[in-house]
Amino acid sequence: MARRIAHVWTAAICFAAGLGVVAAPSARAQFTSQPQTQDIREQAEQLQRAKDAAAAAAVQRREQEGVRAVTFADVLKDPDNVELNFDYARTLVAQGDLKGASATLERMLLNNPDLAQVRLFYAIVLYRLDSLDEAERELNTISKLPMPDSLRQEIQAYLDRISYRKQLTRYSASLSFGFAYDSNRNAAPRSGQVLFLDTPLDVPDNQREHSDKSFLSIGSFRVRHDLGYQEKHEVFAGVSVFRQDDLHLNEQNLQFYSLDFGGTYKSDWVNVTLQPTHMRERLADHSYYEATGGRLRLDKKVDQDIEVYAEYGGVYEHFRGIFTSPSSVDRTGSRQDVKFGVTANITPTLQLNFEYDQIRKNARQSYVAYDGYVLQGNLTYLVGGGQFLLFSASGERDNYDDPDLFVSNSTRHDTIMRFRGTYGAPLGFFADTISGDKGTLPSYVADITFTGALEWLDNLSNLPNYEYSNLKAQFLVTKRWEF
Repeated sequence: MARRIAHVWTAAICFAAGLGVVAAPSARAQFTSQPQTQDIREQAEQLQRAKDAAAAAAVQRREQEGVRAVTFADVLKDPDNVELNFDYARTLVAQGDLKGASATLERMLLNNPDLAQVRLFYAIVLYRLDSLDEAERELNTISKLPMPDSLRQEIQAYLDRISYRKQLTRYSASLSFGFAYDSNRNAAPRSGQVLFLDTPLDVPDNQREHSDKSFLSIGSFRVRHDLGYQEKHEVFAGVSVFRQDDLHLNEQNLQFYSLDFGGTYKSDWVNVTLQPTHMRERLADHSYYEATGGRLRLDKKVDQDIEVYAEYGGVYEHFRGIFTSPSSVDRTGSRQDVKFGVTANITPTLQLNFEYDQIRKNARQSYVAYDGYVLQGNLTYLVGGGQFLLFSASGERDNYDDPDLFVSNSTRHDTIMRFRGTYGAPLGFFADTISGDKGTLPSYVADITFTGALEWLDNLSNLPNYEYSNLKAQFLVTKRWEF
């Protein structure tokens, strides 16, 4: 009788456990295959690339506006033609030859000192060459000449940038708002089945793949202080907040907070950055994740167009079990990333970046500890008119230490492919294009950046529990301040 009762209890426990796997396959698939924290890191990196591209595109918009390609041979045929020489200088800037453009513009201004457009462009070139005092002097000279209001606003914008660059302590802030669409927000297995003790079980209809829309809000504040040395060593600190509120799947709502500080030592040989950081995440209105650590980065400019870098990042991650993923606590442990990368400016409007990342994730339970290997490529292209395009592609291989016997006797191996394309432009570009006039919007609205992104993520695995794909579309407007 006792043996029969024991068999009944064993069967009941196994049946209940099986129901638990079937009832929450999406949570188990998502939180053990592609953590929310990793998605947020990707979001932060892509948003920073978009900000950098927007800043570069804003400068390029003024430099290349209406430019026509002119060669030195063309100039020799008509050396006194002011318009031809001006277009030649802008051609040199488009080719990345700032010093050659500067010499051409200086020669023009010796003979025609009152050409406001030429002097403004000369000031922009000086600004790009980091000759801030000379650029400021030229802009102040131009501001005394008669000109349209739109041109005067542009001059003031550059004077403000120079004033910002010359400050020992600089502050910046940004706010982004938008929405996203995910075709498989709950990361449900594509096969519609999960393994329990190596036995395939169907996922209930209410736990299968669900699309959803979400509202995004992102804010950041940073401060940098130049220590006053000739090499421009600096210290910095910043805070960022990310919030995603889903329309239907409220258990996927998340808030992410990060705080960092540190400093950069600059030398001719190498720049060294040390950056401690602390992160917290709330998921479904519950405290879910906390991490403390930092990174050490070495970067070196090989020449004007090529930069190489190496980076070590280490954090201790603490996960809390919540109702959607009670087993998440098993992933508590350290994570180390070792990265090597190179960034190359192929042309003044085209930049390529390649990065290799080796990951070691330790955990309380070996079935969620793994070694990861990531190869990623990024492309930034400045289209013109303030527009930019970003493309990125990455492949990741994760090899787990041991099998999760609750799922299968087989040890898990994942291959994660991610492809993303982003288009961005200032609102002023759209307004000017539609109206046909320049300066349609006031400057404080025109510099708001719109970005639209499309991303495909494909998580391949030898176990069906963790094999899923997701198509994401995302739209953001971002306003940035510097003071």
